[in-house]
Amino acid sequence: MVGIDLVYLPEFEKKFKNLNLEKVFIPFELSQNVTSESLAGVFAAKEAFFKAIGKKEDWLSVWIEKTKEGKPQLKTLLIKVNQKAKVSISHAGDYAVAIVMIND
Repeated sequence: MVGIDLVYLPEFEKKFKNLNLEKVFIPFELSQNVTSESLAGVFAAKEAFFKAIGKKEDWLSVWIEKTKEGKPQLKTLLIKVNQKAKVSISHAGDYAVAIVMIND
């Protein structure tokens, strides 16, 4: 299963300016991602995950943790124990993109 999402940063910043970020991001994500560019990448990863599983769940049911080297890792309880989810996040100019792959 594969999902991909692209976020336009100016639109993301406008949309989330007046929203409660804690409804979308767990505190750990907010502490690891202090810039809007970084948060947009995490948002894209969550959207890509939902596309990969074929349904939208609670935003807080999936989260991104960075390793000490800065590599993003997708964490969730929404997939089977024997499944692995991999994520890649990239930024370029006004865009953030993420792809999620889940083995069957």
